[in-house]
Amino acid sequence: MKYVSFIDTLGFKNKISSMSHDEAKNVIVKFNSEIYKLWRKFSYDNDLEIKGRTFSDSLIIYTQGTTEEHLRKLLDFLVELYRVSITICDLPLRGGISVGEHDDINAVEFNNLQKGMVVGNAFIDAYALESSYDIKGSKILFKQEINLKINKKLNGYTTQKVKKDSNGNEIYELKWGDITFLVENNYESLNKFIDLGCHSKWLNQYYGTLETFLIKEKPEDKSDIYIKIIERIKKNYKYTDLDYFIENFMKSECSSNFKKSFLAFIRSKI
Repeated sequence: MKYVSFIDTLGFKNKISSMSHDEAKNVIVKFNSEIYKLWRKFSYDNDLEIKGRTFSDSLIIYTQGTTEEHLRKLLDFLVELYRVSITICDLPLRGGISVGEHDDINAVEFNNLQKGMVVGNAFIDAYALESSYDIKGSKILFKQEINLKINKKLNGYTTQKVKKDSNGNEIYELKWGDITFLVENNYESLNKFIDLGCHSKWLNQYYGTLETFLIKEKPEDKSDIYIKIIERIKKNYKYTDLDYFIENFMKSECSSNFKKSFLAFIRSKI
């Protein structure tokens, strides 16, 4: 039994559609370079308990067991990867974590024909969490078994239920960024997030990501973030970008409580 995560980039096809081939290649090279830098930073290049495989704009990371330490190693890496990817690579991520059987079979048959196979229910479950439940935003998703393990055995992590699937299984997310992350270095991460949102005309996924950042934050802290978003949009973009932000917020698929927090902020300014 292993923990397996499948991670994919959000909006990658749209991002490279207006690029030349060389520009698109540089995006992929930069993304993979940051993965390898982070892998080395965590000293996982010499750690036999955690392994991974990258391909294009996606990656699989898996552990060699299911202890609390295995799960912590995986979560620590993913939290840092999500932060680096959005601030350095302009590529928000979404992925799932599952637990179960998994094998990564790598064999070379010919010099110019290589074979690699990923087999196991854990990979299938992790892939489905990332792609099959219509959950918007840059999120790290998992089901109840992993959520219970995090809450009972690991300190320092915050989780929240996102939805139930068609079989009644509850799906949770990990809070990978918070107020501190958004405001550090003179709001570097928040500014990057705002720029990505404006360039996309505030697609649904950006509200899902903002909701992740603000899980269980105080109302006044949420209001401070809303103020910073509006101020930056007014300063750096057209008035229509502010219209997009406000209008699409209320059309987004975020939770009703999150939308209510924004409405409360709007009312306080009227």
